[in-house]
This record gives sequence, C-alpha cells and structure tokens, in this order.
Amino acid sequence: MNQHLNVFLATDYSEAVMNAERYAFGFAKETQSSLTVLHVYELPFSLPLELEERVKALERLKKYETQKLKTHCDMILRSLNIKIQDIKLEYIALKGSIGKEIRKEAEHSHPDLIITGTHGTSNSLSLFQKSHTWDIIKKSNVPILAIPQNALFKNIKKIVFATEYREGEIPGIQSIVKMAARFGAKLVVVHISNHMLEKEFELMVYQRFNSDVRDKVSYENLSFRIVYADDIVKGLNDYCFSSSADWIAMSHAQPFFFETMLIPEKSITKEMSLKTHIPLLCIPDFYETNLDKPDQEMSYVKK
Repeated sequence: MNQHLNVFLATDYSEAVMNAERYAFGFAKETQSSLTVLHVYELPFSLPLELEERVKALERLKKYETQKLKTHCDMILRSLNIKIQDIKLEYIALKGSIGKEIRKEAEHSHPDLIITGTHGTSNSLSLFQKSHTWDIIKKSNVPILAIPQNALFKNIKKIVFATEYREGEIPGIQSIVKMAARFGAKLVVVHISNHMLEKEFELMVYQRFNSDVRDKVSYENLSFRIVYADDIVKGLNDYCFSSSADWIAMSHAQPFFFETMLIPEKSITKEMSLKTHIPLLCIPDFYETNLDKPDQEMSYVKK
C-alpha cells in the first residue's frame, strides 16, 4: 500500500450523509488511511450573559457535542464490524457555520480527500447542500468525494474521468492515477461529445489530449474513449453503467456538470440523484500545482 491518505468526513448526522459515513469508514479501513470526522454544531439561542458563565456553557456544549460525535462514530464502527484499532480516527466538534468551519478545518488539516453525502430521492439534503455546496467546491483545494445514498463501499475496479480536453484536468488525472493504483483500478478518460464540434476537429483534439496526458501520466491501466450522446449527463451515466464504473470524476474549473448536479433547484439534480448510483469525485483544476501562478494559455478547447 502506498502512503496513507488523510481522509476528512463531515457529518451532520442526517439520513442524507449516513451512507457517506459508512463509505468513509470502509474506505479508510481498506486504504489504511487516517479518518478525521468533523461535526459542526450551532449555538443555542440563549446563552448566559455573564462572560464567565458563558465560557463555561460553551465548554460544556463542546464537550457534549464531542462525546456525541464519538458515540456516533462508535455506532458506525459496530455496524460495520470494524475494530477501533483498524482505523486511525479523530473527532472534531466545532461551533459555527457549517460551510465556513468545514473550509477552515480543511485548510488547517490539509486532507487528501473530503467525503460527504449527496441527496437521494427524498427531499433531505446533505450538509454540503445546506451550506453553499458549489461555493465550497469552487474554493476548495481538496478533492471532494460525494457519495449517493445507495452507493456501498467496495473495491474500486474502474474510475471514469469525464474530460473537456482542458490542460487543468491533467494534474487531476495524475492524482486519480495515484488513487487508482492503490486499488489496481482501471482509469478511463472519457469525453462525452454532443456533436457540437466537427468530428474531424474533435478527433484531432482528442488525439492531442491523449498524447499530452500519456506524456505526463504513466499508468498501464489508463485508456481513452469518445462517447457520442445528445444529452451529456445521460451519456456519461449510460457509459458508467454499461462499463460498470465505480467512480465518476471530473475537474471543476467550469461547473457545467457539478453546478447542475449539486444545486437542488436545478431539475438536472433530480435526474442525477435518481440515476447515478456511484460516487462523484470533484477535483480542483490544476490540482497539486501552484494555484497562484499566472494564468497559462490553454492548450485545448476553450469554453
């Protein structure tokens, strides 16, 4: 096994995030990763006015929330028949705004992966969707793995990376290769074409992107595909289903997939939540590169 991962799980105890919790614990055990479980709680409306009593009340509340989180994690361990010594586990209970505290803690602890839930066929929403999901993803320097309610953790055999032929995606592909290698998984880089480009031009761009990726990524289980579909999301879903993919991954510099998938007001979200049964990995553009460097000219198709 390669270097251990630092996995970050955010929970609000909701039904929507329940499956993500189980997935995160199974993933951490399988990859021998450390798992930090974070719960952000709100302050009660009424607190003592006197400073000394207020401080004591806040300390009691934090102690209570931390113990509640530990008890919750112990319950998950028992349900999965995982021994506490099988996982390096840490609990963090913080007061404040969910989105803000998750982002601050991620910046402080530098996790390799953040795991959270998505909403399913019910009207319940995960904590990320209650707290400006897309804003968190756009500003995060950490890959986020969103777990549907019906996705069970299993050995990862195939990962599909949906590409737009962008230069910023290549570092993300490199990071996915490292993850795929842990499981001996296949990585298929797929472009879903909705016939907007002439076939000859698209083939040229595809071949160029293929060549550039292979120049920078060495992995024997790496392959490339073009899939033609009028509906991009349906085409990606159909391909993942027919090829028995375990994860869908994509870089999110241009959120035409993720913004529509994760914002509940969009009708496409309902379609995705009903039809997608595999985890969705959101990777920052130019991941593992210096994000503060000047913009570079894109080598591939610009949107």
